[in-house]
Amino acid sequence: MYLKAFKALLLGLCIAAVAMISWAPNSLAGGGYLEKQVQVLIQQNRALTDRLMQVEQQLSEMKAAPEPEPAYAGAAGFLSDLENRITFSGLLEFGAAYHSTDMNEGSFEHDSDLCMTTVELAIAAEVNDWVSAGMVLLYEDPTFEEETGSLDVDEAVITIANEDVTPAFLKAGKMFVPFGALFEHFPDDPLIDAPLTLLLGEISEKALLIGAEYEGFTVSTYAFNGDVEEAGGGDNVIESYGFDANYAFEDEDMGLDLLVGGSYISNLFEGGAQDALEDLDIDDYVGGAAAYFHVGYLDFFFDAEYMAATDTVGLLTEAGLLEGKINNIEVWNFELGYNYNWWRNLEITLKYAGSNDCYALGFPRDRYGINFNQEIFDNTVLSIGYMYDEYDDDNTDEERNSRDLVFGQLAVEF
Repeated sequence: MYLKAFKALLLGLCIAAVAMISWAPNSLAGGGYLEKQVQVLIQQNRALTDRLMQVEQQLSEMKAAPEPEPAYAGAAGFLSDLENRITFSGLLEFGAAYHSTDMNEGSFEHDSDLCMTTVELAIAAEVNDWVSAGMVLLYEDPTFEEETGSLDVDEAVITIANEDVTPAFLKAGKMFVPFGALFEHFPDDPLIDAPLTLLLGEISEKALLIGAEYEGFTVSTYAFNGDVEEAGGGDNVIESYGFDANYAFEDEDMGLDLLVGGSYISNLFEGGAQDALEDLDIDDYVGGAAAYFHVGYLDFFFDAEYMAATDTVGLLTEAGLLEGKINNIEVWNFELGYNYNWWRNLEITLKYAGSNDCYALGFPRDRYGINFNQEIFDNTVLSIGYMYDEYDDDNTDEERNSRDLVFGQLAVEF
């Protein structure tokens, strides 16, 4: 635009000069001289016009050509792509607990503790349309224990799935295999040992899992090589397996959500029972079955879960002698709750849980509890609760009779 204006101005000046010279008196110059000067001015104007057109064309070509990328442009594009494909999340839990245990002989014991119960960092990556990967780093510091925990890889899973193409999926890696639903609205282990279904049925293994999900129905089956071996069995043999099937339904307009399912595992003692019986071996693998149910309507919810061993447990000493048998291992957990949004959401939960023939595992016969989860800021929850445990008279865990437990926890997610 500036070049066009300048060219017009220059042309106007030339024309004005020619006019002035043409009107000048003949006494100032001869006619031939004036004509030569006019021709010179016309030639100069044409040359200048051609030059201006060349400059204008060069500027147009420079605008059309792409600007060269800086040296760091490739790295910036790569980092931006990573930001879109990789997500980070975390969980911090700080807890306090006090418990008093009444013994059968009339005495009692009590302990209190403060600890950083959970430090968790999760990394998830969408590699492409078919492949995703996830990893969870976990540090736990259980209450009432002298030894602190260590930082471990809690989960590391590769998933191959594309729900737009097929309902089938595959997972491989270190994972919690799907045995039961492990419902829980209380702060759980390692702050307090709850629920009993989680203590028995939470099983972390390096496993291969295949499954499918369609119209709310999900089925999956998996295999792994566990740490617990039967007497006379070979080591490092993949012979443990399981499956799970469930149906989920949700209607936001009705305020209704539902989950019902069942599970089976061929080696139940890969869970919490493994730690409880670490000094004993089993004569054969012990299978386990689980059934679970959840319903939520408006602000109310109800969870129910039941687990049981499908075989009799034969306990062996290190010498291979039969130490004893456990005939009917059973655990259950029921929770009824209500969400009350009075300032921020307050979740109130009542619990009843129990077990049968689990005295060797240290589980109570009956458990009653109440818990309050109050959201105090975004992604920040303060929990306060109480639990009461009753034990079998013939339990082998220091002749405990009952226990009172008061606890609190501050949890922050990001």
